[in-house]
Amino acid sequence: MSNIGDIVVFGDEEYCLLENNIIPQSKNNHFMLWMNVAAIGMFVVLLIGSLLLMFGESMVGELNIINVFLFLLSFILFIVVHELLHGMAFMLFGKVKSKHIKFGLILKSGVAYCISTVPVKVWASRLSLMMPVYVVCLPLYVYSIFSHNIIILIASLLYFTGSIGDIYYMWKLRNTDRNTYMFEEAPTAKGYKIGYLLFQKKEKE
Repeated sequence: MSNIGDIVVFGDEEYCLLENNIIPQSKNNHFMLWMNVAAIGMFVVLLIGSLLLMFGESMVGELNIINVFLFLLSFILFIVVHELLHGMAFMLFGKVKSKHIKFGLILKSGVAYCISTVPVKVWASRLSLMMPVYVVCLPLYVYSIFSHNIIILIASLLYFTGSIGDIYYMWKLRNTDRNTYMFEEAPTAKGYKIGYLLFQKKEKE
């Protein structure tokens, strides 16, 4: 299903392919490099901006063995919560049944994922993409600003910039008709396809 106009069946529904936004395999490494550079740049800009916002305020939070351990452990917890929030949003807003939600981990690249195995309306996909930011990153960031906690500030920004892939998809979908359908192909033994397909659901006659 790579040609515009292809008819694809998911369950008992037919969809017509409108756009193929999957990045060619040969460009994956270049794309991932660009994304990592963008994430680092975003982190630096946001950190400097946040520190300027808190300029003159006394910072709290110290780095010791226990805090460093908890800091690292929090990233594992965030990865789990991050993917669960994607899945929850698919079910809550996209009305996707739990049997069509797929979680996984690509050990080769260290990438965790949660996808719907059926197309989801773009407006619901947008909510799913940003749910970790809305539920975890933003509240932690606001708390860190008001509490002047440097450790929570850094953690919230790292969580946010770690969601760079979701943010990129959100940007790509900004002008997309909210009632079209987004679909990500499930990873295979050959790897994970970066990007998504856009479909129009065919009305039953």
